[in-house]
Amino acid sequence: MQLSEYLDAQEHLLPHGTGLNLDSAWFKILHVLYTDGCLLVVYHKAALQIKSLRVDKEARWLARVVELVATRNNLVTKRILECNRLNSYQAVQSIMKSLYLLSALVFSSHSVETFSSFGLARVALTALIQVTSSTLAVIPTLRAECILCEARTEQHGEEFVEEQLRGALNGIIKALTFIWNSRMTSPKSKTLLTILKRDYGEELNKINTSATKADIRIFLLPQAEEDDMANCPDRLVDGVTMSVMESPVLLHKSQVTVDESTLVYLLLQKSPQCPFTRTPLHHDSFCRLPDLQQEIHAWRKEGSCSHHE
Repeated sequence: MQLSEYLDAQEHLLPHGTGLNLDSAWFKILHVLYTDGCLLVVYHKAALQIKSLRVDKEARWLARVVELVATRNNLVTKRILECNRLNSYQAVQSIMKSLYLLSALVFSSHSVETFSSFGLARVALTALIQVTSSTLAVIPTLRAECILCEARTEQHGEEFVEEQLRGALNGIIKALTFIWNSRMTSPKSKTLLTILKRDYGEELNKINTSATKADIRIFLLPQAEEDDMANCPDRLVDGVTMSVMESPVLLHKSQVTVDESTLVYLLLQKSPQCPFTRTPLHHDSFCRLPDLQQEIHAWRKEGSCSHHE
């Protein structure tokens, strides 16, 4: 089977891929892609597509899968919060699968460089934030279930169930900690960390608050960094995110400048459109602005020097 056929086969599953009954299908197809070496080809092609701003099937497929991992975890945690009669151990195992998928797809030695590229970095970080937030939200519920299991153990001798659940819950916390403290701080994740601190300050604060409420103090979450927007010229600001750009790109139809990460995020959509004119985005409907990029770097350097004076 050719790579395109693999991706097409997976694509048929993706619209319905948040169902927990499709776990085996997800893992089977991803395993086949990996063992056949096809997944490495997908990463390589996606990285080239992002670099050239010519997004195609491979980059869109990766983005879709990662987004669905986050959606899947949201579904699992929502069921945990809403379900009165809960198979806690099974629920915890489902969360562990989400964390495993996210770590394998985004933070493996083969994939982290691809996801550190503009656009895909935003996809990866959005998924990481969502998975972390939704998981932290259910930890108090799962801990309460551990206490109930412990009580049942004393009454009925169900020690194995209680130990399983407690061990699995600790596994979730360790997995989250590993992603944040090891994967996110590795040298290969430098771009991810930069964008995280620049654009996800509010989300980081919420995660810190949730972690504190859940009595989890083992995350070494990065501190958000903010540019001095008061002294920033408007031409250096992304027209969509209103953040200072790193790599500016001009949208020809609207004559609005956005960051490359914003553009790639738009291009990854099924039917890419300019957010200002609603016209289709093609490879000839935008261009990079290297002179403006140099101006941004100079402005940042000047601000950094002023900060240290």
